Amino acid sequence: MGATHLGAFWKMEGVQVAAVCTENPAAQTGDLSNTGGNLGRKGGVYDFSRVTKYRRWQDLVQDPALDAVDICLPTDMHEPVTVAALSAGKHVLCEKPMALTLDECERMIGAAEKQRRVLMIGQVLRFWPAYRYLQQFGKENEFGALRSATFVRRCGIPNWSRWLPVEARSGGALLDLLVHDIDQALLLCGLPDRVAAKRLGDVDGVAAALIYPGGPEVRIQGGWFAADTPFSMSFQARTERAELELTADGLVRNDAAGQRTAIDTTGDGYEAEVSYFVECCKTGQQPELCPPRASAQAVKVALLLKEARETGEQIKCRD
Repeated sequence: MGATHLGAFWKMEGVQVAAVCTENPAAQTGDLSNTGGNLGRKGGVYDFSRVTKYRRWQDLVQDPALDAVDICLPTDMHEPVTVAALSAGKHVLCEKPMALTLDECERMIGAAEKQRRVLMIGQVLRFWPAYRYLQQFGKENEFGALRSATFVRRCGIPNWSRWLPVEARSGGALLDLLVHDIDQALLLCGLPDRVAAKRLGDVDGVAAALIYPGGPEVRIQGGWFAADTPFSMSFQARTERAELELTADGLVRNDAAGQRTAIDTTGDGYEAEVSYFVECCKTGQQPELCPPRASAQAVKVALLLKEARETGEQIKCRD
């Protein structure tokens, strides 16, 4: 993800990548061509001749020449690095999930409010064209009220990473992977009254329900499966008079009249996310399109779903 964000920053006018921090000797030279993960993106090679290189994050966040810090580190490091960067007067873009606990989320939010700096969490689906259209489809009532939504996201267990499979560091698939879909469900429908979940597969999968009494039926399914499972994401949403479906073939809307419409989803969500963050930093405006309290709420629901999956009981979300 660091390579992905770097590529987006590198293209932007009026933005200078001034420093990087990594323990990887090749990456320190600007060679990110061997970065992997489940995105299927080439890391690229960059000219770091004018970029300050750090091996310790503590040194980077104290660099007085920097205005903002982009944190793409293991999740258990999000809170200490974010708080340190904010305390040093930097704006912060931090990868999802926000943190491993709600207390950590609150400390991050508190530091941003105290320092009056921008804090934004990388819930990139809020900038992904297909999911932006989903929010419009579900809220504008052009086709009637939302009746149901199902989100699916799955991939092989990330054994290409040293830390992701370690639940104490990543929080597991619900926090690391499905927090995207949880955030979308909350953005679409609000905080549910209760949640329920059961285990799916032999690795770290879940079939979950967000329960809204008298409201839409919302389900989230997926997680980490066998190592050779390819990455995929999809959703299906139904209103009174139409259905919207995202598959590997694209985004399609079917309405009650039998009309099938392919929806244009061109655009790069990562570039849109980074561009929005930079604009917030320049203007001093808080990230209303992706506020940190909403990201903390997604962490809350992910943790409740983990509990529900273990206990087999429905868990209340609202006090």
